[in-house]
Amino acid sequence: MMKLSRTNLHNFLPVEAFLLVTLLGASYASASTSCSCGYIDDQGHVWREAITTEFTQSSGALAALGNDWIVSTDNEPQSGSATANIQYIEANVLEHNSALGIQASAHTSGSSSVHSGEIFTERSDLLYGTFRMRAAVPTVPGVVFGFFSYESDTQEQDIEFLSSDDNSHQHVQYTNQPGTINGEVDNDAYRDVDVSGANFTAFGEHRFDWLETATEYYYNSNLTATITKNVPTSPSEIVLNVWSNGDPEFSQGPPTSNATATVEYIKLYFNSTSLTEAKFSQACSEAGNIARCSI
Repeated sequence: MMKLSRTNLHNFLPVEAFLLVTLLGASYASASTSCSCGYIDDQGHVWREAITTEFTQSSGALAALGNDWIVSTDNEPQSGSATANIQYIEANVLEHNSALGIQASAHTSGSSSVHSGEIFTERSDLLYGTFRMRAAVPTVPGVVFGFFSYESDTQEQDIEFLSSDDNSHQHVQYTNQPGTINGEVDNDAYRDVDVSGANFTAFGEHRFDWLETATEYYYNSNLTATITKNVPTSPSEIVLNVWSNGDPEFSQGPPTSNATATVEYIKLYFNSTSLTEAKFSQACSEAGNIARCSI
């Protein structure tokens, strides 16, 4: 399904400052000396950089966000069949059950907005990679929990859980946007998947591998869908959110009690437009061409 438009805050960051920080390595999790020659995944793909965030760390989930993640405060006016706007607020990204909670609040009757939660990467230069979160989905009906890459509404890969869906504990929607043609679902860009035996309300790893020719979607290391249409080609950010707009055709709701996704970790292994192949190869050589880190 089409993602709601959102303001890309990177448009307001000074380009010179971002490049300086990036090139100095301050924002590279890949700058770890032991992984200077990159990361190799279970499919044999090699990625140059990493951002890994453990929300169960002793200093707390909010501290773990560090400089890698931004908490959204965007307001998103809604139209069509939606019954409420979306207002992202800082308070809806919180410490929850010794991990990170991302929450849509119980809707107050008469309120024009649903208070929702969202985080996204400080970096918007990610281009291909394997992106993973270990999470438990909300159980309160009427919200959407999303994990996705985003550059625009036509450069986006989505994992979305709809808590009002039948079998929501094992039902997931995968989309390479746009997921519709002339208002109808494009089955070449969208997969509606029931994962037999799954329980998404318990912790599990949800993952998408963004390759040049396909997006591969996984649950607990098992491939669940492959989409070859509308594979993004633009550098992007990574987003997690929980929201509702009361749309009876999608999110449903709004929720009558707080709906919270719980996230234990996010692990991003990727290439970027900031660290070129030449610079990466030079760094690897200077590190002695050490073995790649297995992930």
